[in-house]
Amino acid sequence: MSASGGDEAKERSGLLRLLFAIVVVQLVFWFILQPFIFTLNDGDFERYEATGFEEAAIARPDYAALADAEFRELEEIPGWNCCELGYRALRYTVELDEIPQQGLGIRPRINADNRWLYVNGSFVSGYGRMELPDITYHAQQRETYHIPASALKLGKNEFAFVLVRDASPYFDYYAPVIGEYSLMTAQQAQTMFFLGLYKYMALAVIGLVALLALIVAMRAEDKREPLWFFLLAANWTLLTAYYMVPDPPVGGMVRLSWYFCSSLFLSVAWFGFANAWGRHRWRWGGPAALAIFAIAAAAMVLSLTMLPSGPNFDRAGQIHDITAIILSLATLVRIGWSFRDGGDDRNWEAAIMALLAVLLALAALRELTVAMTSGYLTKTQPFLIAGLAIAFFARNVRLFQSSAQINALLSTQLDERTAELQEAHQRQQSLVRRQAHADERQRIMRDMHDGLGSQLMSLLMMARRGKAQPGDFEEGIQQVIDEMRLMIDSMDSVGESLGSALAIFNRRVMPRVQAAGLEYDWQVAEGLTYPDLGPRDVLQVFRVMQEAVTNALKHSSADRLSVSVAGNGAGLRIAIADNGKGMPAQPGKGLSRGRGLENMAR
Repeated sequence: MSASGGDEAKERSGLLRLLFAIVVVQLVFWFILQPFIFTLNDGDFERYEATGFEEAAIARPDYAALADAEFRELEEIPGWNCCELGYRALRYTVELDEIPQQGLGIRPRINADNRWLYVNGSFVSGYGRMELPDITYHAQQRETYHIPASALKLGKNEFAFVLVRDASPYFDYYAPVIGEYSLMTAQQAQTMFFLGLYKYMALAVIGLVALLALIVAMRAEDKREPLWFFLLAANWTLLTAYYMVPDPPVGGMVRLSWYFCSSLFLSVAWFGFANAWGRHRWRWGGPAALAIFAIAAAAMVLSLTMLPSGPNFDRAGQIHDITAIILSLATLVRIGWSFRDGGDDRNWEAAIMALLAVLLALAALRELTVAMTSGYLTKTQPFLIAGLAIAFFARNVRLFQSSAQINALLSTQLDERTAELQEAHQRQQSLVRRQAHADERQRIMRDMHDGLGSQLMSLLMMARRGKAQPGDFEEGIQQVIDEMRLMIDSMDSVGESLGSALAIFNRRVMPRVQAAGLEYDWQVAEGLTYPDLGPRDVLQVFRVMQEAVTNALKHSSADRLSVSVAGNGAGLRIAIADNGKGMPAQPGKGLSRGRGLENMAR
């Protein structure tokens, strides 16, 4: 099979695995989770019908204000009222042939910011504050109210709700669910769980997920994926808090703007996370989504604050829904783009993200058409965020485990390599030492051949010719001795600085000069920096200095000899001077120079 054929097969296989995961997740959700878990069931119990629905604006949030109100009959339920903010009252009648021993239970199904319930003129249930502008939002929390038997009577019973709105212009009225309290609480356990405790549990779990994602983002080298996941989880937590916190620090239009912006940012966060999580990241995807959000958020806030009550809410809702649909579709495209080449093992994560994108789009479409059952996204999203969190952290744990294994392997290989390098270093050091010894032997042999050998051969030739005087032999032997001393001094200075080598020379020369009857003066300037010289170079310096001292002793007729060592730019200047007569000049040739001076010059 060719390489291109293998790549095409791999791509098809990856896409099939992705499609399989998406289909499985969609089937599980729509045919298992949604019908049996997320569809609210009010239970099978006898229900009491409410009739004669009427509503009216009232001046004060109390039952006495109903006496002065002008009620209008609601021709059909569900019904609604728009677009006056403030206080309203809704009342209807429930007829009882007998009074249940434990009283009645009621789920009002009224959309308002807060509400108090009166039965037959008596206060039955209500929480928080009702006086504008400082109200609480307890009506956002869904629950079953208990109407005690003492508040009921045979025949017609008046149920009256005092309502308040401070920002949203709509009061929505749906048929209440009324039944015997004991039967309702027993058979609506699942419904009440999702309306109450479930939200608090989800709030805590997703809040913890957001915190963990933030910690990972702060420590990760590539922060984009965990950072977007943090924004997603944190924003869902904020949106849920809108419903779950009855007494927030802000109210009115600020709180309503919080709802619209936080709800829309969910779509932005899903797209940003999909882009950061997927393959072949779109470089400007995240910034573009944030820019779209900023424009849409500004437009929604301006609509809420600048337009009249009613149109302001509708316009903000339209901007929200259209933008959410666009971002949801972009999220779907982005997920498909990430896996267009196949070869990725994160198909289940992609399937979860695809389901979430579908739910985001359905939620936005429901807001536009009011033709679909709500609740899919609200109840499903925390489960899917938690599922993504499990998959995300599990994948990173596997990476951490792989990193630990790689570190252990690298540590073992490093130890082996270190041992090999130490052994090689020891061999190299041994070789260097042997080579240094061999080089030193060669140097000594050359120096002996060039120095001692040459001088001894000169003495031998003078002896064979028989023309040398005893003084000549004395001088030759002295030169041999001086050469030996120089060689010994140069070997003693191995590893020493030039300053130490000159000190050795000083100790050798001083007795000889003083024995010849000359005053000896040795001067070394302070703070000198000596160049690094090898033994052979030191020997040559010694030879030049030795020749200069010998010439002074033999030819100068001086009574004083001085040696000075001083700096000379980057080098040294060594001066050997005497107070003798100097060298005679030859006619036409300047100063006469012997072989010693020639050697010194070389």
